[in-house]
Amino acid sequence: MLTQISQDEFNRLLATFSQSAFRLETRAAYKLGYERADFERFLAGSPVPPPELDWWRPWLEQIAHLTAEGKQVARVRVVDEPPTSYQKWEIWATAWHAEAGEQIRYIRRSRAVEAGLPLDYDWWLLDGGRLIVIRYDMDGGIAGKTLTDDPGTVARHCALRDLAVRYATTAGEIAAA
Repeated sequence: MLTQISQDEFNRLLATFSQSAFRLETRAAYKLGYERADFERFLAGSPVPPPELDWWRPWLEQIAHLTAEGKQVARVRVVDEPPTSYQKWEIWATAWHAEAGEQIRYIRRSRAVEAGLPLDYDWWLLDGGRLIVIRYDMDGGIAGKTLTDDPGTVARHCALRDLAVRYATTAGEIAAA
């Protein structure tokens, strides 16, 4: 059963998982209003490091706190060929995420298609037992988030996570290509 969740519930779930959190990011770009000015600075060649941004720093601090507790936070980002400007921004910022303890890898879109990864939504897998599906509108804004602990759906996404991780590579390898 899928249950709609609020942003507050989403934040609570990402702050209180027990052992592991994994995200698959599938979009070529995200259009979240709070990051627009900083993305434009990146495009103009004057990027601001994530720890210096009021909206980005809390995520990095949360990751550092969670990983200091021995929890694992990882994600795989699907990257277009060549990467979009937004994806280049994400690749550029990977070092700060790694410093905080987040493990981020990248998979080329063509490889993700070959592997059978679903590319029409993003998702978080928490502790291998709960799944948060994130859907986006046509403009790239968040359309909604749903939570499920259905064993079959969760097991399928555990297998998809394993595929994504197996075929993913580092930011350095993606940037060098």
